[in-house]
Amino acid sequence: MPNQTLSEQLARHCIALRYEEFPHDVIDAAKLHILDSLGCILAGSRLEPGRLAYNLAVEASVGNADSTLFGTARRASYLDAVQAMATAAHCGELDDIHGGAATCIGAMIVPALLALAERHGASGRRFLEAAIAGYETTARIGLSIDAPKLFDHGWWPSTVCGAFGVAAAGAKFLDWPVDKSTNALGIASLHTGGMLTGGQEGATARHLAFGSAARNGLLALLATEQGLTGPKRALEDPRGFCFTLCAEPKFEFLQDFKQFHLLDVAFKPYPCARQLHAGVEALLKLTSEYSIGAEAIRAIALAVPTQNAGMIDRPATPTLRAATLGSGQYVMAVTALRGKIDLASFEDEFLQSVPVRQLMTKVTVSASTELDRHFPKYWAGRVTVTLADGQVHTQEIIAPKGEIENPMTPQNVEAKFLGLVGTVLGEEKARAVIDEVQALGERQSLAPLLVSLAAS
Repeated sequence: MPNQTLSEQLARHCIALRYEEFPHDVIDAAKLHILDSLGCILAGSRLEPGRLAYNLAVEASVGNADSTLFGTARRASYLDAVQAMATAAHCGELDDIHGGAATCIGAMIVPALLALAERHGASGRRFLEAAIAGYETTARIGLSIDAPKLFDHGWWPSTVCGAFGVAAAGAKFLDWPVDKSTNALGIASLHTGGMLTGGQEGATARHLAFGSAARNGLLALLATEQGLTGPKRALEDPRGFCFTLCAEPKFEFLQDFKQFHLLDVAFKPYPCARQLHAGVEALLKLTSEYSIGAEAIRAIALAVPTQNAGMIDRPATPTLRAATLGSGQYVMAVTALRGKIDLASFEDEFLQSVPVRQLMTKVTVSASTELDRHFPKYWAGRVTVTLADGQVHTQEIIAPKGEIENPMTPQNVEAKFLGLVGTVLGEEKARAVIDEVQALGERQSLAPLLVSLAAS
Protein backbone atom coordinates (compact mmCIF):
# COMPACT_ATOMS: atom_id res chain seq x y z
CA MET A 1 0.00 0.00 0.00
CA PRO A 2 1.27 3.49 -0.84
CA ASN A 3 2.42 5.91 1.87
CA GLN A 4 2.62 3.31 4.61
CA THR A 5 4.89 4.28 7.45
CA LEU A 6 7.64 1.87 8.49
CA SER A 7 5.71 1.04 11.65
CA GLU A 8 2.66 0.20 9.58
CA GLN A 9 4.69 -2.05 7.30
CA LEU A 10 6.22 -3.82 10.27
CA ALA A 11 2.83 -4.21 11.98
CA ARG A 12 1.21 -5.49 8.80
CA HIS A 13 3.98 -8.06 8.41
CA CYS A 14 3.50 -9.33 11.96
CA ILE A 15 -0.27 -9.54 11.55
CA ALA A 16 0.16 -11.62 8.39
CA LEU A 17 2.33 -14.24 10.12
CA ARG A 18 0.49 -17.58 10.25
CA TYR A 19 1.58 -20.84 11.81
CA GLU A 20 0.41 -22.79 8.78
CA GLU A 21 2.72 -20.79 6.53
CA PHE A 22 5.90 -21.00 8.60
CA PRO A 23 8.74 -23.17 7.25
CA HIS A 24 9.37 -26.20 9.43
CA ASP A 25 12.82 -24.98 10.46
CA VAL A 26 11.32 -21.71 11.75
CA ILE A 27 8.74 -23.56 13.87
CA ASP A 28 11.40 -25.91 15.22
CA ALA A 29 13.71 -23.00 16.04
CA ALA A 30 10.91 -21.07 17.74
CA LYS A 31 10.09 -24.00 20.00
CA LEU A 32 13.74 -24.43 20.99
CA HIS A 33 14.15 -20.71 21.73
CA ILE A 34 10.97 -20.71 23.82
CA LEU A 35 12.22 -23.72 25.79
CA ASP A 36 15.64 -22.14 26.23
CA SER A 37 14.11 -18.88 27.43
CA LEU A 38 11.89 -20.71 29.91
CA GLY A 39 15.01 -22.36 31.33
CA CYS A 40 16.66 -18.97 31.71
CA ILE A 41 13.64 -17.55 33.56
CA LEU A 42 13.44 -20.44 35.99
CA ALA A 43 17.17 -20.63 36.68
CA GLY A 44 17.42 -16.85 36.95
CA SER A 45 14.66 -16.78 39.56
CA ARG A 46 17.18 -18.47 41.90
CA LEU A 47 20.07 -16.08 41.18
CA GLU A 48 20.51 -12.96 43.29
CA PRO A 49 19.34 -10.36 40.72
CA GLY A 50 16.36 -12.54 39.84
CA ARG A 51 15.41 -13.08 43.48
CA LEU A 52 15.68 -9.37 44.18
CA ALA A 53 13.60 -8.55 41.11
CA TYR A 54 10.91 -10.99 42.24
CA ASN A 55 10.95 -9.42 45.71
CA LEU A 56 10.62 -5.96 44.17
CA ALA A 57 7.70 -7.07 42.03
CA VAL A 58 5.84 -8.47 45.04
CA GLU A 59 6.57 -5.38 47.11
CA ALA A 60 5.31 -3.10 44.34
CA SER A 61 2.15 -5.14 43.74
CA VAL A 62 0.33 -4.94 47.08
CA GLY A 63 -3.36 -5.47 46.38
CA ASN A 64 -2.82 -6.16 42.69
CA ALA A 65 -1.13 -9.53 42.33
CA ASP A 66 -2.74 -11.09 39.26
CA SER A 67 0.27 -12.67 37.50
CA THR A 68 2.48 -15.60 38.45
CA LEU A 69 6.18 -15.13 38.97
CA PHE A 70 7.06 -18.37 37.22
CA GLY A 71 9.56 -20.57 38.96
CA THR A 72 7.83 -19.74 42.25
CA ALA A 73 4.32 -19.76 43.66
CA ARG A 74 4.45 -15.99 44.20
CA ARG A 75 2.34 -13.46 42.35
CA ALA A 76 2.71 -9.83 41.32
CA SER A 77 0.98 -7.27 39.15
CA TYR A 78 0.99 -7.86 35.41
CA LEU A 79 3.65 -5.29 34.47
CA ASP A 80 5.81 -5.88 37.53
CA ALA A 81 5.77 -9.63 36.96
CA VAL A 82 7.01 -9.23 33.39
CA GLN A 83 9.80 -6.89 34.49
CA ALA A 84 10.87 -9.35 37.17
CA MET A 85 10.79 -12.43 34.94
CA ALA A 86 12.72 -10.72 32.14
CA THR A 87 15.29 -9.59 34.71
CA ALA A 88 15.61 -13.16 35.94
CA ALA A 89 15.84 -14.53 32.40
CA HIS A 90 18.80 -12.32 31.53
CA CYS A 91 20.79 -12.19 34.76
CA GLY A 92 22.40 -15.59 34.23
CA GLU A 93 23.79 -14.49 30.84
CA LEU A 94 22.49 -17.67 29.25
CA ASP A 95 19.71 -16.10 27.16
CA ASP A 96 19.75 -16.15 23.37
CA ILE A 97 21.15 -13.34 21.24
CA HIS A 98 21.13 -12.07 17.66
CA GLY A 99 24.73 -11.03 17.02
CA GLY A 100 24.09 -8.76 14.04
CA ALA A 101 21.44 -6.86 16.00
CA ALA A 102 23.33 -7.20 19.31
CA THR A 103 20.05 -7.95 21.04
CA CYS A 104 19.07 -10.61 23.59
CA ILE A 105 15.52 -11.43 22.56
CA GLY A 106 13.88 -14.45 24.17
CA ALA A 107 14.45 -13.19 27.71
CA MET A 108 12.06 -10.32 26.96
CA ILE A 109 9.58 -11.90 24.56
CA VAL A 110 8.85 -15.12 26.44
CA PRO A 111 8.19 -13.59 29.91
CA ALA A 112 5.81 -11.11 28.29
CA LEU A 113 3.94 -13.85 26.44
CA LEU A 114 3.66 -15.95 29.59
CA ALA A 115 1.96 -13.06 31.37
CA LEU A 116 -0.32 -12.46 28.39
CA ALA A 117 -1.20 -16.15 28.19
CA GLU A 118 -2.09 -16.27 31.86
CA ARG A 119 -4.16 -13.09 31.56
CA HIS A 120 -5.97 -13.77 28.29
CA GLY A 121 -5.53 -17.43 27.36
CA ALA A 122 -4.76 -18.60 23.83
CA SER A 123 -3.71 -21.59 21.76
CA GLY A 124 -0.19 -22.87 21.39
CA ARG A 125 -0.18 -21.78 17.77
CA ARG A 126 -0.99 -18.22 18.76
CA PHE A 127 1.85 -18.32 21.28
CA LEU A 128 4.25 -19.47 18.55
CA GLU A 129 3.04 -16.84 16.08
CA ALA A 130 3.46 -14.11 18.66
CA ALA A 131 6.91 -15.31 19.70
CA ILE A 132 8.11 -15.33 16.10
CA ALA A 133 6.66 -11.85 15.55
CA GLY A 134 8.54 -10.63 18.61
CA TYR A 135 11.84 -12.20 17.59
CA GLU A 136 11.55 -10.88 14.04
CA THR A 137 10.67 -7.36 15.14
CA THR A 138 13.46 -7.08 17.72
CA ALA A 139 16.08 -8.35 15.29
CA ARG A 140 14.87 -6.11 12.46
CA ILE A 141 14.87 -3.02 14.67
CA GLY A 142 18.41 -3.78 15.82
CA LEU A 143 19.65 -4.46 12.31
CA SER A 144 18.06 -1.28 10.98
CA ILE A 145 20.11 0.91 13.35
CA ASP A 146 23.33 -1.15 13.20
CA ALA A 147 22.84 -1.71 16.91
CA PRO A 148 26.29 -3.18 17.73
CA LYS A 149 27.72 0.31 17.22
CA LEU A 150 25.61 1.55 20.12
CA PHE A 151 27.99 -0.16 22.54
CA ASP A 152 30.64 2.47 21.81
CA HIS A 153 28.22 5.21 22.83
CA GLY A 154 27.19 3.57 26.09
CA TRP A 155 23.78 2.33 24.94
CA TRP A 156 22.58 -1.23 25.55
CA PRO A 157 21.07 -2.50 22.27
CA SER A 158 18.82 -5.05 23.97
CA THR A 159 17.12 -2.43 26.12
CA VAL A 160 17.00 0.03 23.23
CA CYS A 161 15.24 -2.42 20.88
CA GLY A 162 13.39 -4.78 23.18
CA ALA A 163 10.19 -2.81 23.79
CA PHE A 164 9.41 -2.91 20.06
CA GLY A 165 9.64 -6.69 19.99
CA VAL A 166 7.48 -7.14 23.08
CA ALA A 167 4.86 -4.72 21.73
CA ALA A 168 4.78 -6.55 18.39
CA ALA A 169 4.56 -9.95 20.07
CA GLY A 170 1.77 -8.76 22.34
CA ALA A 171 -0.22 -7.19 19.53
CA LYS A 172 0.06 -10.44 17.57
CA PHE A 173 -0.93 -12.50 20.60
CA LEU A 174 -4.02 -10.32 21.10
CA ASP A 175 -4.84 -10.48 17.38
CA TRP A 176 -4.89 -6.72 17.01
CA PRO A 177 -5.54 -4.98 13.68
CA VAL A 178 -2.93 -2.89 11.89
CA ASP A 179 -3.90 0.46 13.38
CA LYS A 180 -3.70 -0.70 17.00
CA SER A 181 -0.49 -2.65 16.39
CA THR A 182 1.10 0.36 14.69
CA ASN A 183 0.09 2.60 17.55
CA ALA A 184 1.64 0.24 20.08
CA LEU A 185 4.94 0.32 18.17
CA GLY A 186 4.81 4.11 18.19
CA ILE A 187 4.27 4.23 21.93
CA ALA A 188 7.04 1.66 22.45
CA SER A 189 9.41 3.97 20.57
CA LEU A 190 8.88 6.63 23.24
CA HIS A 191 9.98 4.24 25.97
CA THR A 192 13.27 2.94 24.61
CA GLY A 193 16.70 3.37 26.17
CA GLY A 194 19.05 1.80 28.67
CA MET A 195 22.73 2.40 29.39
CA LEU A 196 25.60 -0.05 29.72
CA THR A 197 27.17 1.71 32.68
CA GLY A 198 27.65 -0.32 35.84
CA GLY A 199 28.78 -3.58 34.32
CA GLN A 200 32.35 -3.32 35.54
CA GLU A 201 31.15 -2.39 39.03
CA GLY A 202 28.76 -5.30 39.24
CA ALA A 203 25.63 -3.16 39.54
CA THR A 204 22.78 -5.68 39.68
CA ALA A 205 20.14 -3.07 38.75
CA ARG A 206 21.52 -3.26 35.20
CA HIS A 207 19.55 -6.49 34.86
CA LEU A 208 16.47 -4.64 36.06
CA ALA A 209 16.94 -2.21 33.16
CA PHE A 210 16.66 -5.20 30.84
CA GLY A 211 13.42 -6.19 32.53
CA SER A 212 12.12 -2.64 32.24
CA ALA A 213 12.36 -2.83 28.45
CA ALA A 214 10.05 -5.85 28.45
CA ARG A 215 7.70 -4.04 30.80
CA ASN A 216 7.64 -1.01 28.52
CA GLY A 217 6.58 -3.17 25.59
CA LEU A 218 3.51 -4.31 27.49
CA LEU A 219 2.92 -0.79 28.77
CA ALA A 220 2.63 0.28 25.12
CA LEU A 221 -0.20 -2.24 24.70
CA LEU A 222 -2.04 -1.05 27.79
CA ALA A 223 -1.59 2.59 26.75
CA THR A 224 -3.06 1.78 23.35
CA GLU A 225 -6.06 0.11 24.96
CA GLN A 226 -6.62 3.25 27.05
CA GLY A 227 -6.69 5.41 23.92
CA LEU A 228 -3.26 7.03 24.12
CA THR A 229 -1.66 7.63 20.73
CA GLY A 230 1.92 7.16 19.64
CA PRO A 231 3.87 8.69 16.76
CA LYS A 232 3.01 7.08 13.44
CA ARG A 233 6.40 7.92 11.92
CA ALA A 234 8.45 6.93 14.94
CA LEU A 235 11.01 4.99 12.89
CA GLU A 236 11.63 7.30 9.93
CA ASP A 237 11.04 10.74 11.45
CA PRO A 238 14.25 12.86 11.39
CA ARG A 239 13.90 13.16 15.17
CA GLY A 240 12.59 9.64 15.55
CA PHE A 241 14.08 6.40 16.75
CA CYS A 242 16.29 5.35 13.83
CA PHE A 243 17.91 8.69 12.97
CA THR A 244 18.48 9.49 16.62
CA LEU A 245 20.59 6.37 17.01
CA CYS A 246 22.07 5.85 13.54
CA ALA A 247 23.29 8.31 10.90
CA GLU A 248 22.38 5.97 8.04
CA PRO A 249 19.57 3.61 9.04
CA LYS A 250 19.13 0.44 7.02
CA PHE A 251 15.41 0.72 6.39
CA GLU A 252 15.42 -2.33 4.14
CA PHE A 253 15.25 -4.47 7.29
CA LEU A 254 11.89 -2.84 8.05
CA GLN A 255 10.54 -3.24 4.52
CA ASP A 256 11.83 -6.51 3.06
CA PHE A 257 10.28 -9.45 4.88
CA LYS A 258 11.47 -12.40 2.81
CA GLN A 259 13.96 -13.65 5.42
CA PHE A 260 13.32 -15.05 8.90
CA HIS A 261 15.92 -13.55 11.22
CA LEU A 262 14.92 -15.91 14.02
CA LEU A 263 17.14 -18.51 12.38
CA ASP A 264 20.17 -16.30 13.06
CA VAL A 265 19.48 -16.01 16.78
CA ALA A 266 22.17 -17.87 18.70
CA PHE A 267 21.87 -20.02 21.80
CA LYS A 268 24.36 -19.45 24.59
CA PRO A 269 26.03 -22.55 26.04
CA TYR A 270 28.10 -20.61 28.58
CA PRO A 271 26.86 -18.27 31.37
CA CYS A 272 28.91 -15.22 30.46
CA ALA A 273 28.84 -12.27 28.08
CA ARG A 274 28.49 -13.40 24.47
CA GLN A 275 31.66 -11.43 23.63
CA LEU A 276 33.55 -14.13 25.55
CA HIS A 277 31.97 -17.29 24.14
CA ALA A 278 34.40 -17.76 21.27
CA GLY A 279 37.30 -17.36 23.69
CA VAL A 280 35.84 -19.86 26.14
CA GLU A 281 35.24 -22.38 23.38
CA ALA A 282 38.76 -21.91 22.02
CA LEU A 283 40.33 -22.26 25.48
CA LEU A 284 38.38 -25.42 26.25
CA LYS A 285 39.48 -26.94 22.94
CA LEU A 286 43.12 -26.19 23.76
CA THR A 287 43.05 -27.45 27.33
CA SER A 288 41.32 -30.64 26.21
CA GLU A 289 43.46 -31.33 23.14
CA TYR A 290 46.79 -30.68 24.87
CA SER A 291 45.79 -31.75 28.42
CA ILE A 292 46.71 -28.35 29.80
CA GLY A 293 46.33 -27.82 33.52
CA ALA A 294 46.11 -24.36 35.05
CA GLU A 295 49.41 -24.84 36.87
CA ALA A 296 51.22 -25.22 33.54
CA ILE A 297 49.99 -21.90 32.11
CA ARG A 298 52.34 -18.94 31.85
CA ALA A 299 49.99 -16.70 29.88
CA ILE A 300 46.59 -16.64 28.15
CA ALA A 301 46.06 -14.07 25.38
CA LEU A 302 42.49 -13.48 24.23
CA ALA A 303 41.94 -11.52 21.01
CA VAL A 304 38.46 -10.34 20.01
CA PRO A 305 36.95 -7.87 17.54
CA THR A 306 37.88 -4.27 18.33
CA GLN A 307 34.37 -3.29 19.33
CA ASN A 308 34.23 -6.05 21.94
CA ALA A 309 37.68 -5.64 23.45
CA GLY A 310 36.98 -2.57 25.56
CA MET A 311 33.89 -4.14 27.07
CA ILE A 312 35.55 -7.32 28.35
CA ASP A 313 39.05 -6.12 29.24
CA ARG A 314 38.49 -5.96 33.00
CA PRO A 315 41.72 -6.92 34.80
CA ALA A 316 40.63 -5.37 38.11
CA THR A 317 37.14 -6.83 38.27
CA PRO A 318 35.50 -6.75 41.72
CA THR A 319 34.68 -10.11 43.27
CA LEU A 320 31.03 -9.72 42.36
CA ARG A 321 29.05 -12.05 40.15
CA ALA A 322 27.51 -9.30 38.02
CA ALA A 323 30.96 -7.80 37.36
CA THR A 324 32.76 -11.02 36.46
CA LEU A 325 30.17 -12.18 33.89
CA GLY A 326 31.74 -9.79 31.39
CA SER A 327 35.37 -9.93 32.51
CA GLY A 328 37.70 -11.58 30.02
CA GLN A 329 40.31 -12.03 32.72
CA TYR A 330 37.97 -13.73 35.19
CA VAL A 331 36.10 -15.89 32.69
CA MET A 332 39.25 -17.20 31.04
CA ALA A 333 40.95 -17.82 34.38
CA VAL A 334 38.08 -19.70 36.00
CA THR A 335 37.52 -21.73 32.82
CA ALA A 336 41.18 -22.74 32.67
CA LEU A 337 41.19 -23.64 36.35
CA ARG A 338 37.98 -25.71 36.29
CA GLY A 339 38.13 -27.09 32.74
CA LYS A 340 34.56 -25.87 32.30
CA ILE A 341 32.32 -22.91 32.99
CA ASP A 342 28.82 -22.99 34.44
CA LEU A 343 26.67 -21.02 36.87
CA ALA A 344 28.73 -22.39 39.78
CA SER A 345 31.78 -20.63 38.32
CA PHE A 346 30.30 -17.36 39.57
CA GLU A 347 29.64 -18.46 43.15
CA ASP A 348 31.79 -17.25 46.06
CA GLU A 349 33.92 -20.39 46.02
CA PHE A 350 35.49 -19.14 42.80
CA LEU A 351 34.84 -15.41 43.04
CA GLN A 352 36.97 -15.36 46.21
CA SER A 353 39.45 -17.96 44.99
CA VAL A 354 43.13 -17.02 45.28
CA PRO A 355 44.17 -19.38 42.44
CA VAL A 356 41.58 -17.76 40.14
CA ARG A 357 42.81 -14.27 41.03
CA GLN A 358 46.42 -15.31 40.46
CA LEU A 359 45.57 -16.79 37.06
CA MET A 360 43.70 -13.62 36.11
CA THR A 361 47.00 -11.73 36.21
CA LYS A 362 48.23 -13.99 33.39
CA VAL A 363 45.28 -13.18 31.09
CA THR A 364 45.41 -10.34 28.56
CA VAL A 365 42.62 -9.11 26.31
CA SER A 366 43.34 -7.30 23.05
CA ALA A 367 41.59 -6.02 19.94
CA SER A 368 42.20 -7.85 16.65
CA THR A 369 41.65 -6.07 13.36
CA GLU A 370 41.80 -9.49 11.67
CA LEU A 371 38.70 -10.56 13.59
CA ASP A 372 36.90 -7.29 12.84
CA ARG A 373 36.00 -8.54 9.38
CA HIS A 374 33.69 -11.16 10.91
CA PHE A 375 31.92 -8.69 13.23
CA PRO A 376 29.07 -8.13 13.97
CA LYS A 377 27.62 -11.26 12.40
CA TYR A 378 30.09 -13.38 14.34
CA TRP A 379 31.62 -12.42 17.67
CA ALA A 380 34.84 -14.30 17.03
CA GLY A 381 37.78 -14.95 19.32
CA ARG A 382 41.34 -16.24 19.26
CA VAL A 383 43.14 -17.68 22.27
CA THR A 384 46.87 -18.23 22.60
CA VAL A 385 48.09 -20.21 25.59
CA THR A 386 51.78 -20.05 26.49
CA LEU A 387 52.97 -22.80 28.82
CA ALA A 388 55.70 -22.64 31.44
CA ASP A 389 57.91 -24.92 29.32
CA GLY A 390 57.70 -22.50 26.36
CA GLN A 391 55.10 -24.33 24.26
CA VAL A 392 52.57 -22.08 22.53
CA HIS A 393 49.13 -23.21 21.36
CA THR A 394 46.55 -21.14 19.49
CA GLN A 395 42.90 -21.74 18.65
CA GLU A 396 40.56 -19.44 16.73
CA ILE A 397 36.76 -19.64 16.74
CA ILE A 398 34.85 -17.54 14.20
CA ALA A 399 31.25 -18.67 14.79
CA PRO A 400 30.87 -19.46 18.50
CA LYS A 401 28.85 -22.45 19.67
CA GLY A 402 25.15 -21.75 19.33
CA GLU A 403 25.31 -19.97 15.97
CA ILE A 404 23.60 -21.68 13.05
CA GLU A 405 27.02 -22.55 11.56
CA ASN A 406 28.16 -24.08 14.87
CA PRO A 407 24.83 -25.18 16.29
CA MET A 408 23.59 -26.45 19.56
CA THR A 409 21.46 -29.45 18.64
CA PRO A 410 17.92 -29.88 19.97
CA GLN A 411 19.38 -32.44 22.36
CA ASN A 412 21.94 -29.86 23.54
CA VAL A 413 19.21 -27.30 24.18
CA GLU A 414 17.05 -29.79 26.06
CA ALA A 415 20.03 -30.89 28.15
CA LYS A 416 20.78 -27.25 28.95
CA PHE A 417 17.15 -26.73 29.99
CA LEU A 418 17.13 -29.79 32.25
CA GLY A 419 20.40 -28.71 33.82
CA LEU A 420 19.04 -25.25 34.56
CA VAL A 421 15.62 -26.14 35.95
CA GLY A 422 16.06 -29.53 37.62
CA THR A 423 16.42 -28.02 41.10
CA VAL A 424 13.56 -25.56 40.45
CA LEU A 425 10.87 -27.87 39.06
CA GLY A 426 12.16 -31.38 39.56
CA GLU A 427 12.83 -33.70 36.63
CA GLU A 428 9.24 -34.84 36.11
CA LYS A 429 7.84 -31.32 35.74
CA ALA A 430 10.87 -30.23 33.74
CA ARG A 431 10.26 -32.99 31.20
CA ALA A 432 6.58 -32.07 31.14
CA VAL A 433 7.57 -28.55 30.11
CA ILE A 434 9.68 -29.94 27.28
CA ASP A 435 6.74 -32.03 26.09
CA GLU A 436 4.34 -29.08 26.25
CA VAL A 437 6.66 -26.81 24.27
CA GLN A 438 7.20 -29.44 21.62
CA ALA A 439 3.41 -29.87 21.32
CA LEU A 440 2.55 -26.15 21.15
CA GLY A 441 1.37 -26.45 17.57
CA GLU A 442 -1.35 -28.88 18.66
CA ARG A 443 -2.36 -27.33 21.99
CA GLN A 444 -5.68 -25.47 22.17
CA SER A 445 -4.83 -24.20 25.64
CA LEU A 446 -1.60 -23.07 27.30
CA ALA A 447 -2.87 -24.00 30.75
CA PRO A 448 -0.85 -27.26 31.04
CA LEU A 449 2.37 -25.39 30.20
CA LEU A 450 1.65 -22.63 32.71
CA VAL A 451 0.86 -25.16 35.45
CA SER A 452 4.14 -26.97 34.77
CA LEU A 453 6.13 -23.73 35.12
CA ALA A 454 4.78 -22.74 38.53
CA ALA A 455 7.02 -24.18 41.24
CA SER A 456 5.34 -25.25 44.45
